[in-house]
Amino acid sequence: MPFDLVRLVSAGLLLCGCHGVFPDCPGTGCHGTAWERHRAAQAAARQIDLDRPWSLVRDDLVQACGLKVQRSTGHCFNDFNHVDCCTMVGQNTHRTNEESRVVGMHRVNMLGPHIEDGSVAGHGAGGSWCTCHLSAPHDVCHKQFGAQPAFKLVWCDGTGVAALVDDHGNVMNSGKPTPDRDGSEVPDYGGARARSDLWKVLATSKNQTMQGQWRQSCDALRGGSDDSKRPAQHDEL
Repeated sequence: MPFDLVRLVSAGLLLCGCHGVFPDCPGTGCHGTAWERHRAAQAAARQIDLDRPWSLVRDDLVQACGLKVQRSTGHCFNDFNHVDCCTMVGQNTHRTNEESRVVGMHRVNMLGPHIEDGSVAGHGAGGSWCTCHLSAPHDVCHKQFGAQPAFKLVWCDGTGVAALVDDHGNVMNSGKPTPDRDGSEVPDYGGARARSDLWKVLATSKNQTMQGQWRQSCDALRGGSDDSKRPAQHDEL
């Protein structure tokens, strides 16, 4: 192919936002996942006692994700949006949203410096962050970083029942965190409104397969079955 044509095609890919995007993530193409960190995060998430005061639960969620409990992670799992524990390979930590163009997100969304500063090395190579789940599952973790979330915090039906689910809808843990004191909210930023808004993102997802998985996970908890004990199911989209 002539050099000028190669340059023209490359420029066209950049302009359309097709270059470097992960078309098969969610699914079989989440090659940006740091799998050692992913497994460590899931193992830690299964051990959290979710039936405790919210501040203790949230700190454990942050640490399970492979992050430090510090000022920069104060929003993690603490509003309606930053609820995905994303573990990505080192070469992807500085990817931006300029190519992935996740709907609802800032055009750049540069998280790299925060990921490097906030990630703990003990979880394995790569980095972690509590990414936004707007437009789930075509969200920051899947599309900007090309990674599969280790777990997602879900407030089932917008209630106070918390579930930690994997990318296939399997419930790894569940419980009902309590307020730290009279008048405090769960989560801190938004309380009941945040829980409702989180569920709305999932319940109105355009991906019917994953929307159904999230609903079934919470239906099973509401029905009294211990969904976290069932064999893991895998549905590559």
